[in-house]
Amino acid sequence: MNIVMIGVQGAGKGTQSKMLSEKLGIPHISTGDIFRDNIKNQTPLGKEARKYIDRGALVPDAVVINMALSRINQPDAQKGYILDGFPRNGVQLAALEFAKPVDRAILLELDDATAIQRLNSRTICDTCGAIYGANRSPKISGVCDECGSALVERKDDKDATAIQKRLNLYHQEIDILVRYYEWKSVLRRILTNGNVDEIFALCLKAIEQ
Repeated sequence: MNIVMIGVQGAGKGTQSKMLSEKLGIPHISTGDIFRDNIKNQTPLGKEARKYIDRGALVPDAVVINMALSRINQPDAQKGYILDGFPRNGVQLAALEFAKPVDRAILLELDDATAIQRLNSRTICDTCGAIYGANRSPKISGVCDECGSALVERKDDKDATAIQKRLNLYHQEIDILVRYYEWKSVLRRILTNGNVDEIFALCLKAIEQ
């Protein structure tokens, strides 16, 4: 099954995607991970993306699309995928629907005020990418449950102006995705006011519907 996770930062997309990946046996594909892997391995796409990142510019859709489609065409994604962070706009949406159409789009709904609060309390593992926050705390404070590495705070999660800009951009980008997936009858809305396990159960139910 091909699944897209949609939601504002702080809604829990990464956490739920990883849990669904383990349960369904299909890969969790994060845009951030794709970028980091391509840049780290100095692939042609990674080198191209780095040119824009280094000067603080947005990476063009063509580069993002090529990275994402290259990843979902790998052998482990032939039975399905869980995309986190892609597509982000109409151009990326059209490219994905042409290549490997989505079966379910899960929208994790969260209001801006709660999103800002969650981002302010969020910590991240730089080693494995695990994210901890209001609805998921590490068993040992400051230590990642997954790999035992130290957790860190992202500077842009503490900048109120930067957070609001990210939220405003999200709302602009997400509208076309929501309207399209609603038209396609694959969109499922989930309120994220429960704990991680409760939200996970709702995600599974939404996928099975």
